[in-house]
Amino acid sequence: MSKESFIKEIAPYAQKIQKEFKILPSVVIAQACLESGYGTSFLANQGKNIFGTKGDYKGESVIIQTIEYVNDAPVQVWSKFRKYPTWAESLQDLAYLYVKGTSWNRSLYTAVIGEKDYKMALKAIFDAGYASDPKYIEKLVNLIETSDLTKYDASNEEVYHIVKKGDSVSALAKAYGSTQVQIQQWNGLADLNLIKVNQRLRVK
Repeated sequence: MSKESFIKEIAPYAQKIQKEFKILPSVVIAQACLESGYGTSFLANQGKNIFGTKGDYKGESVIIQTIEYVNDAPVQVWSKFRKYPTWAESLQDLAYLYVKGTSWNRSLYTAVIGEKDYKMALKAIFDAGYASDPKYIEKLVNLIETSDLTKYDASNEEVYHIVKKGDSVSALAKAYGSTQVQIQQWNGLADLNLIKVNQRLRVK
């Protein structure tokens, strides 16, 4: 599976999470890419487990030998990880963690919910102790920006603008983060210059 195909495959699930829990898709997708090697890790292949979530899912699990530290000494142990039927359940479990927190701190990830700036959301995740890698945020920011993942953060809700005197399609496109071509297509405009005052124009 290529990097691009993995992103396209999980993006709809991440966008569904945004609608339900108000967590940015770019953040969730970036974490999935980094932590599963774009879906190529053993856990991702064997159990659709993207984030290394331990335990079982509806009785299904994958047993893997891992390294854990006991009294600062590395010890090989067999650990049970959740085996999911699809990527969706793995992504949803991550969302549940952010929404519900942990047993010792239910508000641990509260700052992630509703955050519209991916850098601030990533900082909140890191500050909560999700990852120990000091370059975790840097890696995810780079991944988001190089793969243009913020395009998945756009709201799917339609936005309309009542045309005022002096409005132009180019100015509206810039103001609402759309393009002139999109506005033309959404409104069936044969000519971009034909917008009229008081016209209800879809701009996003």
